[in-house]
Amino acid sequence: MNGYVEFQSPEGEPIVVNADRVNFVRRFRGGNDASAVNFEKGSYVVVRGGLASVMKALEEA
Repeated sequence: MNGYVEFQSPEGEPIVVNADRVNFVRRFRGGNDASAVNFEKGSYVVVRGGLASVMKALEEA
């Protein structure tokens, strides 16, 4: 899956993110174990993982 990265939601549901559409990643409120991945149109999805691990996975896609 070129350009796509599979994450999990904080509840454990699978989420697939197209790395080419990501504008930025920020820490989601409530701790360092969740990150908000923001897209071009201002929408976002919350994924499990800290900033460093999420950014590394997107970088490697």
